[in-house]
Amino acid sequence: MQIVKDKRNVLVIVGREADPPVLVDALRPRAEGTGFTLLVPATPYGGPDSSDWADAMLRAEQATQELRAAGLEVIETIVGDADFAAAAGDVLHSREIDDVVVLVDPEMAIATRPDLVTV
Repeated sequence: MQIVKDKRNVLVIVGREADPPVLVDALRPRAEGTGFTLLVPATPYGGPDSSDWADAMLRAEQATQELRAAGLEVIETIVGDADFAAAAGDVLHSREIDDVVVLVDPEMAIATRPDLVTV
């Protein structure tokens, strides 16, 4: 667990559809005095117990590189559970997070966890 004392730590949940340029545009206004913890849920495929960790790792690396190239500070990048709510819970319980930004497709979120999503 990383502790950031002089900056806000914002958890960014990055859905499959959030391309790196979208991330930069969404986070740049929040960047001053802020470090970002990226959470990339594994990509679900097949049945409910299946997920593609390799795809999520590639997306996580690309997002991290793009944000750093744009001058944004990435504190940590995490590939988590395919269930975005479970992945977010894991991070929120193990790190000091000041704010959360969710960049996921609402339709995908509803399909995955209809009990947790209101659009």
